[in-house]
Amino acid sequence: MDNQKLVTLITEEEIKAAISKAGTDLGKAYEGQQLTIVADLSSSFIFIADLIRELPIDVTIQFVTNPKEDEDQIIDLGLKHTLKDKNVLIVNDVLNKGNRLERLNNLVQKEEPANVQILNLIEKNSKDRTVELESTSLFKLEDVFIVGYGLTYKESYRGLKGIYSLSTEE
Repeated sequence: MDNQKLVTLITEEEIKAAISKAGTDLGKAYEGQQLTIVADLSSSFIFIADLIRELPIDVTIQFVTNPKEDEDQIIDLGLKHTLKDKNVLIVNDVLNKGNRLERLNNLVQKEEPANVQILNLIEKNSKDRTVELESTSLFKLEDVFIVGYGLTYKESYRGLKGIYSLSTEE
């Protein structure tokens, strides 16, 4: 990690403020109702933990492991209970090309929920995006490599409280 440079893109305070606002907005939208969060466990767990603490409504969580783009299946870690007729929020860490998010959305839609919303922590301005799904993004960034707040490079940097661009000098 000696030849790596971190540049702050989003501070801890900016993340907290955006999540607080999202929690308030979702709380109003689903007031008096239960919301089921469906998310990829590996990279969004910090985002989800912070988000559910800001939600003033009843929340359940169902995790999946969403493989890389060249793999077909989704490993189901929690869709044991049907999503039929439920309010579902798909929580996503980073929207890049959209392929993985589309597979997760398709899995959820097969369950026939009452409604589905998608909340991205970050949406990258990706020229390679092939999928367009209606979603809300807390932050929009250029297509740079990012780490922190659950996002990693070679499994490092996950615990950083902000989000940073990472450049490596070979």
